[in-house]
Amino acid sequence: MMAKKADFTPEEWQRILSLPQVAALYMALASPSGPLGLAQEMMASTKGVLDALKTSSGNELIDAVAADMRERAEKRERLEPPLKPGNDPNELKAQCLQVCREVSALLSQKAPADADQYKQWVYQSAQSSANAAREGGFFGIGGERVSEAETAALQEIAVALGISSVSGV
Repeated sequence: MMAKKADFTPEEWQRILSLPQVAALYMALASPSGPLGLAQEMMASTKGVLDALKTSSGNELIDAVAADMRERAEKRERLEPPLKPGNDPNELKAQCLQVCREVSALLSQKAPADADQYKQWVYQSAQSSANAAREGGFFGIGGERVSEAETAALQEIAVALGISSVSGV
């Protein structure tokens, strides 16, 4: 049986909706590339999610999340990730991974047929974020597309989601 929004409490749904944003934030925190790089990484993650909104994925859960995100974007509603605000990047990173683990467990329990594909979709959105800005170099010239820190962060996200990471970042 495929999962639908009605299968989850409003709080659970919020956590599922925010997962791509949480993963993108984790990627941005993993390898701070300055304000421009951070903006590029967050925009790339959003673009990956928005690209998924344009077509049916064949996965009811992804399609339901995409429809909900599209509706929120049209209403200009912000989606607040379930994180406690703080200035410590390491604490924020720990919270991000905890949300990944919790949502992964929730999906495996309540939406086993859709869980793996949804978690892969979130991982791919984080991967898009990693590929968005060059790390190192000078004003984006030179440097590397995906830093070692981002590669490690992608692996940590995959572990937290309970999926095997796809190589070739």
